[in-house]
Amino acid sequence: MKELTLDSKEFKRVLNNLHLENLSLTLDMQEKLLDLLNAKTSITSTLIKDLLRYGKLQEKR
Repeated sequence: MKELTLDSKEFKRVLNNLHLENLSLTLDMQEKLLDLLNAKTSITSTLIKDLLRYGKLQEKR
């Protein structure tokens, strides 16, 4: 899979889907999400909720 950027069509689709759920990410959070996507991390609703709640990912216990 090609590396995603803030301007890539695929990433804009992700942001649009979040918008449909009445969720939005700050630019900083978008960049964190991009880093995770490009590192081939599985993106889950829990991961995005952690970003929204805490502004960062919570460490696994």
